[in-house]
Amino acid sequence: MVKQDVTILNKIIYKYARITNPEDNQPEQIKKIFPDISPVKKGDIVAIKIHPGEYGNTTHIRPVIVRTVVDMVIKEGGIPFVTDTTTLYKGMKLNAAELIQGAAMNGFTHASTNAPFIVADGLRGGDGREIKINGDVLDSITVASGIAEADSMIIISHGKGHPASGFGGAVKHLGMGCLDRAGKIKVHEVGKPSIDPEKCIQCGDCVEVCPWGAIYPPRIDHSKCCGELSCADACKNEAIIPPANASFKMQKRLGEAALGPIKALKGRIGYINWVYDLTPGCDCFNFSGERFVEDIGILAGTDPVAIDAATIDLINERMKINGKSMYHLWGVDPSIHLEAAEKIGCGSRKYSFGNL
Repeated sequence: MVKQDVTILNKIIYKYARITNPEDNQPEQIKKIFPDISPVKKGDIVAIKIHPGEYGNTTHIRPVIVRTVVDMVIKEGGIPFVTDTTTLYKGMKLNAAELIQGAAMNGFTHASTNAPFIVADGLRGGDGREIKINGDVLDSITVASGIAEADSMIIISHGKGHPASGFGGAVKHLGMGCLDRAGKIKVHEVGKPSIDPEKCIQCGDCVEVCPWGAIYPPRIDHSKCCGELSCADACKNEAIIPPANASFKMQKRLGEAALGPIKALKGRIGYINWVYDLTPGCDCFNFSGERFVEDIGILAGTDPVAIDAATIDLINERMKINGKSMYHLWGVDPSIHLEAAEKIGCGSRKYSFGNL
């Protein structure tokens, strides 16, 4: 287990979204923040982990933010590469070729970011390194090799809602986005659903979205199923039924899996949460929903649990005006994966705000 000095790691830098002068724009904020969170040493190969968004999504993090971080890494003597991993669902991230193409279509190219875009888990998501984590539910997890073999990393997360975890931020990036395909399956396998034959009309929508050939309505072959549940989202008749407590079990695994990348990089990770364009859905959606709350700003730190806790608190503070919280977006409590991450040693939900 990675031991962390809470007195150092729990200072969260927060810059409110409101800008009062041109010198206070987002790139300048990143430049001011970076020295306080940077793990970069001269000569490091540095992973800049992002989610470039599915094609059609327009609220993902902006390339100019990534470019600013890349330039700061270069200034400190690091060798940066921008990276992401393949997915379990159909879209332009199912394999490396389409992921690179989709990222370019959303503006993430060498020309725009000043660094190569590398898919960390290989052509089909099978390139990973097993890391022992000794959790309550996960003994080990497989981290994408391009991340596990880096010297240090900066994770830039778009803070937003998420249908499976309630919130998507730094911990979600660690416990899902930094894993290879086998690792993602390990987190999702508790979600393998069944089909209610009385509701199923055998329309084939679920078959269309499943990339694994696991669905034969009204039956699902669990030996092929990954438990990712895009099939349930596609079913208009709600005939696909996830297991009881699937969300809770998945979040527990997500939180524990977050320790894998932290151990692989010996804790040498800095975190930036870009909390603008807050939509209920994640950047994996190929569209962008309406914002559910006004822009929050930029948070940064070296503790992933603390930065997400601070981000969620700030969002909930805005939402409580209408008597709501992030739980009400999807009926999912995001504190579950933060608690699991905290328990296994990824960080602490206690934090204090520092000055920019």
